[in-house]
Amino acid sequence: MTMATPDDPSFSDLPSFTRATRITGVSGSRSGTVIATLRHVDEAGAAFIDRLVSVEAPGRSGEPAASSSLTGGASATLLAVGERGEVYFTRKDPSAEEKGDAVWMLPPRGEAREILRHRGGAESLAAAGGRLVLVLGLAPGADTAEDSDARLKARSDAKVSAVLHDDYPIRYWDHDLGPARRRLFTAPLPDLTGVDDAPLPLTPVDLPEAPAGVDQWDLGDVLPAPDGSLAVIAMKARTRIDTTSQTWAVTLNGSGGPRLLAADPAADMTPLAVSPDGTWALVDRELPPLPGQAAEDTLWRVDLATGERTRVASTFDDAVSEVAIGDDQSVWFCAPRRGRGGVYRAEADGTATLVTPDDECAYSSLTWSGGRLVALRSSIAQAPQVVFLDPGPADRRQAAVTGVPGLAPDLELPGELTEVAAQAQDGTPLRAWLALPDAEGPHPLVVFAHGGPWGTWNDWTWRWSPWPFVARGYAVLLPDPGISLGYGRAMTARGHDAIGDAPVSDIMALADAAVARPDIDASRQGFAGGSYGGYLANWTAGHAGTRFRCVVTHAGLWDVGAMATTTDNGSWYRWMTAPVDGGAPQARQWSPHRAAADIRVPMLVIHGDRDYRVPFAQALELWADLQRLSPQLGHRFLSFPDEGHWILKPGNAQVWYETFLAFLDTHLQGRVFDRPDLLG
Repeated sequence: MTMATPDDPSFSDLPSFTRATRITGVSGSRSGTVIATLRHVDEAGAAFIDRLVSVEAPGRSGEPAASSSLTGGASATLLAVGERGEVYFTRKDPSAEEKGDAVWMLPPRGEAREILRHRGGAESLAAAGGRLVLVLGLAPGADTAEDSDARLKARSDAKVSAVLHDDYPIRYWDHDLGPARRRLFTAPLPDLTGVDDAPLPLTPVDLPEAPAGVDQWDLGDVLPAPDGSLAVIAMKARTRIDTTSQTWAVTLNGSGGPRLLAADPAADMTPLAVSPDGTWALVDRELPPLPGQAAEDTLWRVDLATGERTRVASTFDDAVSEVAIGDDQSVWFCAPRRGRGGVYRAEADGTATLVTPDDECAYSSLTWSGGRLVALRSSIAQAPQVVFLDPGPADRRQAAVTGVPGLAPDLELPGELTEVAAQAQDGTPLRAWLALPDAEGPHPLVVFAHGGPWGTWNDWTWRWSPWPFVARGYAVLLPDPGISLGYGRAMTARGHDAIGDAPVSDIMALADAAVARPDIDASRQGFAGGSYGGYLANWTAGHAGTRFRCVVTHAGLWDVGAMATTTDNGSWYRWMTAPVDGGAPQARQWSPHRAAADIRVPMLVIHGDRDYRVPFAQALELWADLQRLSPQLGHRFLSFPDEGHWILKPGNAQVWYETFLAFLDTHLQGRVFDRPDLLG
C-alpha cells in the first residue's frame, strides 16, 4: 500500500472505512473455476451484502487475471463449485421463513435457478463423482426431508420458539441452537439446462452408531472423495461436557458400512482434505488445553483402506492451519510465522519448505485449482487480496505469487509500520508491530492485546484495525506475547497454566521498549484488548496501577470460574477449574475480578448481548464491580443487544470505533468526551 496524505479519508472517515468493500473468501475447483466472495454495503449503508465473483487465473505467459460478478442483489453464500463449472450457493430470501431456505445453482452458461428448498437449511454441499453430497438440518424424529419440513412448518405456524434440549451446548457463538439435527444425503447432479426441473431426490446416508458411553453423537464436517464413492466425515462425541471428534469413512454408493479411520480419546481427530485419487486423507489431531497440557495440533496422513497414520511435516514446530492437496498428491499448508505467515510444502522427510519467504503477509482460504494454489493474502498493512501461487517444479523452493487487483478498493495507510523487540523475564526474545502516524511525535501509545488466546498479529483485520487510531494521531503497539502462534510450540506453551503471568509481563516488556523510543510519549499510554485480549485488559486494569491512563475491554473474561461454566465451549472447563500442579486452579489464581478493588483508571467496557463464547454476564459483573467500587473514575459501558463476540453490522462497527476513539481522546488527549451521534 502507498502512504496517505494527511487529508486522505480512507481511515479518518469512519463511516466510509466501516463500510468499505472487502474480500472475505476464495474457493476453487480442481478444474480451475475460482470464486471469490466480496462484501459490500446495501444502498442504505445499513447492512452488508455478499456477492460472488468469478476470478480467472493469470496466464502462464504473464497476462493478468480477470474477474466478473456472478450474483447481485440479495446476499449470496457460496456452498461449492461443481465438477462441470457450476456454482452452488444460498441466497437471502424474504420468503425463507414461510417456505424454508433455498439452494441455487448457476450453470456455466445460463441463469441461476433454485434446485432445493428445505426448512432446516443446507448446512453444507459438495459435488463429487456425479452426485451432490448434502448435509441438511432435520427436525427431531424426522427420517426424511419432507417429514422434517412438515414438522418445522407446524412449529412455525404455531409460533413455537421453545426447544426442549437434551444436548450440549444449547447455544453456539452468537445464536441459539434449534431443534434441527445434521443428517447426510446424496442426490444426482441437477440438469445444467433446466429442462429436467424435477425436485432433487434425496437419498439418506447411513452414519456410524454412537460408541458406548457417549452422551451425544453428531455429524460434523463432510468431505467426499473426488469419485463420489465415499465421504470422510467427522463425528463429534460428547461425554458430559467434553467433546472429541472422530474421523470416519462412509460409503455413498451403498457398497459397505461406516469405517472408523482415526479416533483418540485425548484429542480431536478432524478431517481436513481428501486426496485427488481418493485413497488417503489429511486429518488434524488437536490436543485440547488442560492443566499441564498446552493446546497443540499436528497433521496426519490417514490411509482410507487400512487406517494407517503417518505424521506429515513431523519436524514443523508450530500450528498448521489450512491445507490443500495438489494434483500430484503434494501437501501444502498455511502457518503463522513471527508476526507474518506463509505457505509451506510438506516434504517426504518430515520437513516443510516455506515457498513464500520474501513477503510480510499471511495466507488463508488455501485451495488447489487448475494446477496451482489459490489463497487470500493480507498483512497488518494490506487488506486481503486474491492471489495465485504457481509452485512450479517439485524442486523449486519458492512459488511465483500473482495478485488479482481491482476486486476491492485499495486503502492508503495514514502512517507506517515498524517492529519493536524486547526480552522476556525468562530471556525469551519478543517482538511486536508498531504502527506510527505519519507526523512528528511524540505520540500517545495504545497497546492492543490480541485474542485467541492462541493468536498473533499477522494479518489484516477490519474489527481491530490500528489504522483509524493512527489516523487520529495514536501509535498502536501490536504485541505477540507468550501463548502466541508463529514462534514455535515452546512460545505457545508460555503462560498456558498461568494466563495472567508471562503473557502480561511479555506485553509490558514490549510496551517498555516502545515508550523508550523518542517518538512515543511514555506519559500517555492506554491498554485495550478483545476476548482473551479483553481478559488481559481486565487483568492489567487491576494490576498495573496508573501506568495506563485508561483501559478498553471488549468481550473480556472477568470472572474466570463463571466463564468456565457458562461459555459454549465446554472443553475449557477442566483447563480453567482443575488444579495446576496440585495447586489452585487458574480460576482462582488468575481471575481478574479478584483485583476489582485495585482498579485506578477509567475503563470502557464493550460487549455484545449475543456473545455466547464470552457470555454477556461477564461484562455485567465487571460493570457492577466498577460502579460499586470506583464510579468516580468515569467508566463507560458500550453494549450491543444484537451482536455477538464480534461487532459485524456496519453501523455498530462505526459506533464501536467512534466510542473507542472518543474514550481515548478524553483520557490521553485531554478532550471532552465526544458522544457519537448514533449512540442513544
